[in-house]
Amino acid sequence: MRESRHLGQIARLFRRPISEVRQTLRALREAGMLPGKRGGDLRPHHLADVVFGLCSEGIQASPRCVRELRLARLQDAADLPATAGEMLRAVIATLPKSPVLGDLDLDDGFLSVSDDSVRLECLSLSGKRAVIRYGLTDDTASPTYQFKLNEIRELAEIVEAFNCENRKTETYRTA
Repeated sequence: MRESRHLGQIARLFRRPISEVRQTLRALREAGMLPGKRGGDLRPHHLADVVFGLCSEGIQASPRCVRELRLARLQDAADLPATAGEMLRAVIATLPKSPVLGDLDLDDGFLSVSDDSVRLECLSLSGKRAVIRYGLTDDTASPTYQFKLNEIRELAEIVEAFNCENRKTETYRTA
């Protein structure tokens, strides 16, 4: 069963084996976090759960990890959403259109994710390096995965372009 039309692109952009990505998407779909009978119906707002799921220790733990990371609270004074899930959804919604979110320049930034914390690193509009932490601020024993924000931007553009093309096809069929 093909879990997603974007399986190869997710694996390439996040440098993960296709089998791991497929099983993670399946676990998230079965937990009700991704839509449809297949994960192929991804929308840009689902990408936050995909990113968090790929950072879990073990595929079966990915739904639990996604739930915990979504609710990780903001630890620093910043003009960003209060939870990591909301922040990543805002980043994904902002990136294809503009590199600026609040007072942060997201170009060339990084997102570091572990089992219990999320860290957004980028430049502020004043030119200083900004590090915004969500979740536990102590060093964690779990591995930390680092993603370039431009990779997340590219995936969001691919998913959105596919969905726009799919909507055009459905409109032509109904006409």
